[in-house]
Amino acid sequence: MIVVSELGFGDGGHVPFNAGLLAVIRAAYPSEPLLFFGAAAHIEDLKEQAGGSLAATIKWEKITLPGSDLGYFPRLLCEMSMLRNLLATFPEDSPGLLLLTSVRPCTVVALKLVKRSRFSKIKAQVVLHGHLSGVTGKRYRRPIRRFQEMRTALTIFGNRNLQYLVLEECLRDSLVKNLPALAGSVEVVDHPLPPNETESNTGSLCNPIRFGFLGLANESKGFPIFVKLADAITREYGDKAEFHAIGRLGGSVGLGSNMAALATKPGASRVSRSAYIQGVKQLHFIVFSHQGPSYELNSSGTLLDAIAWEKPVIARKIPLFQNMFSKHGNIGYLFGDDMELREIVQQIVQRSDKSRYYQQVLNIQRARRFRAPDALAATYRRICERVTSQN
Repeated sequence: MIVVSELGFGDGGHVPFNAGLLAVIRAAYPSEPLLFFGAAAHIEDLKEQAGGSLAATIKWEKITLPGSDLGYFPRLLCEMSMLRNLLATFPEDSPGLLLLTSVRPCTVVALKLVKRSRFSKIKAQVVLHGHLSGVTGKRYRRPIRRFQEMRTALTIFGNRNLQYLVLEECLRDSLVKNLPALAGSVEVVDHPLPPNETESNTGSLCNPIRFGFLGLANESKGFPIFVKLADAITREYGDKAEFHAIGRLGGSVGLGSNMAALATKPGASRVSRSAYIQGVKQLHFIVFSHQGPSYELNSSGTLLDAIAWEKPVIARKIPLFQNMFSKHGNIGYLFGDDMELREIVQQIVQRSDKSRYYQQVLNIQRARRFRAPDALAATYRRICERVTSQN
């Protein structure tokens, strides 16, 4: 039996990834009982994303998630209780697997504490998306704050029957470089494409050339840089280029900025998945102006959206994006600084190179096939077979 739970998101934020991961698990283990625990609204969105045939093979269990405003220790106690209930789902002496699709540092500590009792034989996998405080850069000096870092959570109490899953090879390399003790506990499952979002969307390059920014419009993802780019290019080239921000504003970023150059502006609330996809489909290029340090250990769901809908990318030279170019060839453009980003966009607008654009789209189509759930199933089975009892 395999039990999957989303303890971090109840508003649909991880629905595409959760659906893709469930499809991978089902393809890898077509006959294994599969249960999913999550918030009620999240489950409804997830069923729709997964599609009827996949959803029918999964048993869905609704749970109430801890409040997002809970402090570390109240949340730790709450999650220990929730994890006891999840682990109690397995029959006694079951060789089952528990998979948590997103975690905070306290979630990892709670899982280890609960498993040390009567659940020590159950194998567990934890997907690391973010919340990786303390793994890189400076650590907190105060012991109480240092205890709450992810670095502590990953190394304290050992990792017996526990695997950490990351979604890109470069993320594993960075994690193991900073925490060598985890070398045998970190596995890579390439970020899967969500089901029902992979039909061909090939279009030709034509005026106006549409550049897009996807997802949460905040500083770490480089939204202010995108706004400045839009302003400069539209001043220079007028209606030959359009800039669209498909997503929502993060915090106060952009509220005081002049976004007049954006043909589509980010909203104040989360965009529905259907509206988001319609926005992505109209674009020619996706701009990833992410700030490097913030994404050294983070994956990107919006990068997978670009691949799913066959959109060449214009991305900063950081490992997350360089890894995709290394694997799949010319899928767009890489830039080193903001001036180079502007020069690339200028060249695209000036030259309108349809032949090069078509080749980029073909390379993305090939990359897309590697990220389909069926293609990732064999890798996931091998990873599960490598869960070992590590002290």
